[in-house]
Amino acid sequence: HRFRNGAYAEHDVTYREINTDFLLNYKNQFDDITFDASIGGNRLNQMASTTQVQTTSLAQPGIFSLNNAASPIESFGFRSEKRINSLYAFAKAGYKNFLYLDVTARNDWSSALATPFTADNTSFFYPSVSTSFILSNVVDLPKVIDFAKIRASYAQVGNDTDPYQTQGTFISQTSVNSQPTFTNQDFIPNQNLRPETTSSVELGFDMRFLKQRLNLDFTYYNAETSDQILSLPIGISSGFSQQVVNAGSVRNTGVEIVLNAIPVRTDDFQWSSTVNFATNRAIVEDLPQDEGRLTLAYSRVYDSQDQTVWHQVEEGGRIGDLYGTGYLRNEDGDFVLTADGRFIADPELKKLGNYNADFTMGFNNSFTYKNWDASFLLDWRQGGILVSRTLALAAVGGQLEETANRPDAGIVANGVVNTGTVDNPVYVQNTTAVSAESYYRQFYDRNHEENNVYDASYLKLRQFSIGYSFDLNKGALGLFNDGAEMRVSLIGRNLFAISEIPHFDPEQLAVQGQGFVNGVEDMSYASTRSIGIKAGIQF
Repeated sequence: HRFRNGAYAEHDVTYREINTDFLLNYKNQFDDITFDASIGGNRLNQMASTTQVQTTSLAQPGIFSLNNAASPIESFGFRSEKRINSLYAFAKAGYKNFLYLDVTARNDWSSALATPFTADNTSFFYPSVSTSFILSNVVDLPKVIDFAKIRASYAQVGNDTDPYQTQGTFISQTSVNSQPTFTNQDFIPNQNLRPETTSSVELGFDMRFLKQRLNLDFTYYNAETSDQILSLPIGISSGFSQQVVNAGSVRNTGVEIVLNAIPVRTDDFQWSSTVNFATNRAIVEDLPQDEGRLTLAYSRVYDSQDQTVWHQVEEGGRIGDLYGTGYLRNEDGDFVLTADGRFIADPELKKLGNYNADFTMGFNNSFTYKNWDASFLLDWRQGGILVSRTLALAAVGGQLEETANRPDAGIVANGVVNTGTVDNPVYVQNTTAVSAESYYRQFYDRNHEENNVYDASYLKLRQFSIGYSFDLNKGALGLFNDGAEMRVSLIGRNLFAISEIPHFDPEQLAVQGQGFVNGVEDMSYASTRSIGIKAGIQF
């Protein structure tokens, strides 16, 4: 075993962001035209750091402490800082309460695009323009329609990158003979790095019906991101594994719908409901290379190439596609087994799925009855996958319910055996059993991610609350001469989830280096369910 006597590590991740703003505003009206303009600025300071201290061997098994280290204590650390200075302006104009125009402009200066020798590429400018037309203030509509507005906009957004992409740095490594060691980073920096640019078009409408008891807001958007900042793989003989470049194009299209309704309203009781629906597709339209896939990120265990989930894209594919290895299958999708009923490793990367949801939906309901109120929020995510390292490790160890079936006669793997040749295969159903331990150890082997994938769909009770309001008499508590209203409520968050995943919260991220990786669960901590009491006084 890798850690025969156990191992122990302490991993601290810190992130801090400080924003400082100023804003000046001017308003006026010229006959039928209203005008509102503002200028402002922002300074953003970000700091991220990660520190890991570990020992790969314990002197006394089961005592998890650095004081129990039987091998040299190793320390790994990383710290990054970034600053963005911004100036912006925006103006709004309205004509006779039915036609509106909004214009914005912003310029950012990002330290992440600077080099030790120049700041030429640190500045990037991006504007936007939007207009809306209130149809109901101009045209006589049916009485059932209280309000109708259509809108359109065009916007550009600039984006920088993580710090230290324009200049090489040295990274600390494991000490040798009690002396610190450093190595060059694994990517070639780009001193001419330009900011990314996203150009988007948005169309939508807002309609309200039945004395505003039913409201519908619809939005369609189409956005293209160009000059993306990517890390391209290069030959390892160069001494590096990646090179930072501006390249590629990705198009995002999606729909967002918000429906508000008041199904019931009486003198003492009201039920209000809101439904949010969103769907998005991010398609890769262009890559810097002519063919093949591009690696955007990865999640790796113990720095092992075999235990890696790859975030890769190809032209026509989607952002969020995950790749890993699995076991050999034939053209019909059946596992091809050996004559003794064992799986055959397939070293070729295969697409495991996409971590993005097909759609997300929120369902919020609020109820009031006299002095009582209650609300609950359901959160639904449909589609996407999650690669689970908990499933891989614990199932191999026989610790999960997925491995509870352990017949004495062994387990017959569902697959076929090739009784012909490689060129002329003849497949017959497998009938050979292997021991349950051997079956589960191979099926869930973490070196092959294909069988360690969950459907990431879930339905969550995100929040629930129930409260009661009552009046405080004048002079109550010696503070409220005119009286006051007090509200006490019981609030619960993240109460439960309905999901295919029986072992952990389906909302998970993995830590890789100084960043987070979507679509992978890396032996996660249990999520927190919170229940509390809230009291407020209005006077």
